Amino acid sequence: MKKRIAVISLGCPKNWVDTENIVGLLKSTGDVVFVRNLKDADIIVINTCGFIRPAKEESIDEILTAIEEKKENPEKKVIVAGCLYQRYKEELKKELPEVDAFLGVDEIEKSVERILNRKFAAQKPYLLREILTPKHIAYLKISEGCSNGCAYCAIPIIRGPLKSRPIKEVVEEAKFLADRGVKELYVIAQDTTAYLHDRNEEEGLVKLLKELERIEGIEWIRLMYTYPSHITDSLIDLIADSEKIVKYIDVPLQHVNDKVLASMGRKYTRRYAEELIEKLRERIPGIAIRTTFIVGFPTEGEREFEELHAFLKDVELDWAGFFKYSREEGTPAYALGDLPEELKESRLNLLEETQFWIYEKKHRELVGKELELIVDRKSEEMPGFVEARSYRNAYEIDGIVYLKGDFPTGEIVKATVTGLASNVDLIAEREVDRKRAKKYAQDT
Repeated sequence: MKKRIAVISLGCPKNWVDTENIVGLLKSTGDVVFVRNLKDADIIVINTCGFIRPAKEESIDEILTAIEEKKENPEKKVIVAGCLYQRYKEELKKELPEVDAFLGVDEIEKSVERILNRKFAAQKPYLLREILTPKHIAYLKISEGCSNGCAYCAIPIIRGPLKSRPIKEVVEEAKFLADRGVKELYVIAQDTTAYLHDRNEEEGLVKLLKELERIEGIEWIRLMYTYPSHITDSLIDLIADSEKIVKYIDVPLQHVNDKVLASMGRKYTRRYAEELIEKLRERIPGIAIRTTFIVGFPTEGEREFEELHAFLKDVELDWAGFFKYSREEGTPAYALGDLPEELKESRLNLLEETQFWIYEKKHRELVGKELELIVDRKSEEMPGFVEARSYRNAYEIDGIVYLKGDFPTGEIVKATVTGLASNVDLIAEREVDRKRAKKYAQDT
């Protein structure tokens, strides 16, 4: 009888790829079926996140929920995988004796052995991967670990230094994804721009992207997690000239005050960040720039925070995520102490409020313009519409575009923006003549 398995995946897209690899390996045995309800499962697999405190708390909550299910049915198995276990191996084994097996981030290929207690070997496990996103979207993880040495970051503790995958292997996986209907490829890593730096190749990412552009079926390539001082002129030129690499870049800045950046271990200054943004906008007209900022780092006083707030208003980035600093044991920044939680919360709220104003301003400027949209799903919130995205929107990170009509998932459609559904979401129609488009723009 086939084992019924429920899989819970937590954390970032990089962790999501690990989950897809685990599911693919298990499915390839032919001995399992996957279920959604934990009560229906013989085995519960939780792929955890251990990056910052809220993520760790969520992971622990999911593990405890699974253990409660096991108490009701002692034959049920609970498997804990991923970053939380990798970071706290001995503690979790000691504190959670109810867990039947653990799986580290470097042990994905042992998934079948640990979860099903049987031997299974696969020469190229990444070619067994099960796509769990909508079938037209997939993440392509090009490396593990990171060697940038940011003072606040636990990734080197969890996943070690940078380890780039061979370019031939990455391209082979991308072709595998394309053969399964993927149209939009998300290039991800802890730092995508450091790809092949561990093999002494400074332009490894550019070399890889040129290979990915040649793959038939892949229509959009989206670049995530780029480190500011690793963005080269040749990479900018490639994005500008490419027909497949969308005019979008994710550049986590984390802060802009020079003192805070230095104490964070970030290898650039505010002036460099400003010049980079200016260069990107000048050489890639219309580019959408996403970033993230850490609020409440221990060296961030009122003056440093005000500088960050003013920068946000002056530069008007297309997308920005804000995270309260999480003091993580084992990181260099741990010794710096921490700021009061209420202070961090108030600063975060102010930045988010400012950014929402920027979103509305930028999105009103898009009304009346024609955009190419990729369709993700039928909309439950707006009957008669589908949820889609332009080059400006990364899946499940940025806003969406409600497209009027019924279009197949994965179809790429040209449509005109007719209004705003919210500060971050747009409304569009396929058949809008120029006269009406002009009126929509004037009405805003």
